[in-house]
Amino acid sequence: MKSEELSKEVDTFIRECQGRVMGVGAEQYSMGDVQKFEVMPLDDLLEYAQEELRDMAVYACMNHIRLQRVRDALARRGLTDSKIA
Repeated sequence: MKSEELSKEVDTFIRECQGRVMGVGAEQYSMGDVQKFEVMPLDDLLEYAQEELRDMAVYACMNHIRLQRVRDALARRGLTDSKIA
């Protein structure tokens, strides 16, 4: 992958993030001229951030499990890194 191609992938990812901000994020967090996180009590914001970090850790573990299953399936089929690339 060329740097330009990677840059386009990053751009697509960011646009998808922006779509979430304007879609479900707006429904859940927009308060007109401010976002909920801007005015919520600091303790609530810290708790929310910690919950999100715990969720990210769980998603990382779930992805780790799925990736390992893919690697195992590829190994059972005799596919190696050199054969995949």
